[in-house]
Formats: sequence, C-alpha cells, structure tokens
Amino acid sequence: MLRITLRVVATVLTCIVPAGAALAQAYPAKPIKLIVPFTPGGSQDVIGRLFAQKVGESLGQQIVVENKAGAGGQIATQEVARAAPDGYTLLLSTGAQMAIEPSLNPKVGYDPIKDFVHVVHLADAPLVLLATPGLPAGSVKELVALSKAKKGEVNTASTGNGTYTHLTIELFKAASGADLTHIPYKGAAPAFNDMLGGQVQTMFTTTASAQPYTSTNRLKALAVTSPRRSPMLPDVPTFAEAGVPIDVSVWVGMAAPAGTPPAIVERLNVEFNKALAAPDVKARLAALGVEPVGGGSAEFAQYVRSDGERWARIIKSAGIKVE
Repeated sequence: MLRITLRVVATVLTCIVPAGAALAQAYPAKPIKLIVPFTPGGSQDVIGRLFAQKVGESLGQQIVVENKAGAGGQIATQEVARAAPDGYTLLLSTGAQMAIEPSLNPKVGYDPIKDFVHVVHLADAPLVLLATPGLPAGSVKELVALSKAKKGEVNTASTGNGTYTHLTIELFKAASGADLTHIPYKGAAPAFNDMLGGQVQTMFTTTASAQPYTSTNRLKALAVTSPRRSPMLPDVPTFAEAGVPIDVSVWVGMAAPAGTPPAIVERLNVEFNKALAAPDVKARLAALGVEPVGGGSAEFAQYVRSDGERWARIIKSAGIKVE
C-alpha cells in the first residue's frame, strides 16, 4: 500500500513540475498590457516604457503601455487588482499606491499584499532636503538647532498632504525633533516658486528635481535620504552621515494580480532583472536620478509590507488626514 501511494505521489510530481516549466516557456503567447497610473511624459511613465520595450524584446512579445492616471493612482491599481491573474496585465507600482495610500484611505479599494504579487523592485529615487541660500543652516544638525530656536518660523514645503514629501517631513521631525511648519502645495512647481521667492525655507524633493537648482546655487542641498550618497549629488551627505538615520526612496516596481502562476512570476522576475543589468537601462535610469534595485519577488513583497507599516505609523502618529 505504501509503495502504491509513493508511486502515485511520484507520478503527480513528475506531471506538475514539467507543467510549470512548460507554462513558463509558453508564456507569453500574446502581447502584455502594462498599466501605468500616471500621465505620459513623467519620470514613472518613462521608466515604465523603458522596461516595456526592453523586456518585450527579450520575451518576444510586445508590452503595451496604457496610461490610466486619476485618483492618485487608485484607478489603475484597482483595475489591475481585478484583472485576470494570467500574466497579461501588469502594473507599474509605486510606494504611493502600495505603501502610503492604503493607510490614508480606508476605502482605497485594494489590499497591497492580498490583491497583488510583487514581481520585482525596479528602482529607487532618493529624496534630498533643500534649503534657501539665505537660511542660516548649512547642515541637518544646524537646521534642527535653528528650528528649535525659532519655533514655528522655519516653513517646509511639500507637494501636497499625504505625499512622499509630506510624510518624509514628518519622519524627519520624528527622528530629529526638528520644529518645522508644513506648508502643502498642489504639486512641485508652485512649491519651488515659493521657495525661490523665500516664502518657504526648506523642502524635500527628488535628486533629479533638485539638481537644476543646486547646480546653479539657487538652492542648497543639506542631505539625501538614501543609504549611500547619490551619484547625482555626490558632495551631499546622507542623513545617516548627518546623524539622523532616515532612509526614504520613491520606489518603483512591477506588480501582477494575486494568483498569477508562480512560473510566470519567476519568468517575469528573471527578465526584468536581466533588463536592470543592461548598460543602456542603467544609463537611462541614472539620467533620471533613479537607482536600479532588482532582486527576488518574495524579497520585494516583504519590502512592500514593511514600507507600508512604516508609513502607517507615521500617518497615525502625525494625525495625517487627506480629504
């Protein structure tokens, strides 16, 4: 009886393993749709199209980019969460949709862990803390001291309530004790305008957005939020070097609907990692001010989970609400 049972198990296993391998080899048999939750032309859209072309060439099938902006990326993310889990609908995911929005909006319409498989961590865009040239603080330590000495007088711009730049302000305040007054704007352009005009004195932004202003000395950079110095701003220290150990990046990844077969997820993970290692892709990402990451699917899923938990704590402790 035991021998018969073992033979049956062995037969089942020999059927299952080749089936998974065959599935991965047969995939993709038709074009793949990549939903990008942003309008065309922005940095995330450029990243999505870069990988769509590179990975599509490698897979031998076109990856068609569809831009579906709206509701802070919720529309696109909800659509992919409801899509068939067959590997033919992918989402260019970011921390805004997967790690921040679910804690801001209890009716977001998707669960970043239960409704998705996180295929690969593509890239990180670190932030930098900028200050006006006239602010009498040339370092993070000096800024913290100044803000405590002049409580409520150091204004810090963000690109809006509940955004990466806003939450990073709150994270910095919690880690350093800095007394900064948050001034939300509707986007980066008006925030930069008021900063250049002196109405606000500090601001978090991406290194790529900061570089045109720091290179012309219109604004000064105090520290970057990445674990290592940014190639775009090599002379600017990290927050860890400045004594405030915060690590923040606007991350970009690739996600698929939950239930997508593991063989397909693995095939996609391999192909995207291969693209990340290509010299032309590395050069394009560097020009955008983002750093390639890569790695396994399970590793990325854990990162998404921990990032969401981190922002949930900040949102709760700071009492952030978005109408």
